[in-house]
Amino acid sequence: MYKLILFDLDETLYPRSAKLMDTITERINRYIANKFNVPIEQAAELRRRFRGVYGTALRGMMEEGYPVNIDEYFEYVHDVELDGVLAADPRLREMLLGIPLRRAVLTNSNIEHALRILQHMGIDDCFERVIDIRALSFRNKPDPLSYQIALEMLRVTPREVIFVEDTPVNTRAARAIGMTTILIECPPSDAADYFLDHILDVGPLVASLLSAQRGSLDAEDAAGRRG
Repeated sequence: MYKLILFDLDETLYPRSAKLMDTITERINRYIANKFNVPIEQAAELRRRFRGVYGTALRGMMEEGYPVNIDEYFEYVHDVELDGVLAADPRLREMLLGIPLRRAVLTNSNIEHALRILQHMGIDDCFERVIDIRALSFRNKPDPLSYQIALEMLRVTPREVIFVEDTPVNTRAARAIGMTTILIECPPSDAADYFLDHILDVGPLVASLLSAQRGSLDAEDAAGRRG
């Protein structure tokens, strides 16, 4: 039985069209360029390589021995304006609170950024826990260990979790260990079980999944009684 729904944060709980991550990406490029005294084009290439190999630029810098002050990095890259970019949506809050499962957030970002976003959107109290990169000991998605740590913290098994994301490589890794996966704003592929155009579509899909699961259990119970 499903017990928990786990949400990614950036470009999942808010739409890609907000372009907030575009701004953060530009700031990551500038951080790398300024910190290591390289041209911005080279910094962008480094970021792309780090993300492709390690999942995040921060993990790449840490793994390859670049001297990075983690607090300084997060403070710089997340120093972005939210007013006029993100807004509270009562429909999102209603949808989240209407899901009859435990709810949590799993993010490759830091807790300060995550809570700032959630509070700005008026949904911070919709989740029992936000698991950030520090809680994961910097083992970010899609590293299988990141999922293992998160599931242990939340006291659930993969089969008990519905995972909602915007990044195919992250859902592919979660699906491989047994989570039911939902991709937002992505074309259908083998990376996930379900594909939705908008975060608000998650509620109806989860209701359908829970209904089907109850029907299956009822059928098993009936068969057991007949046996």
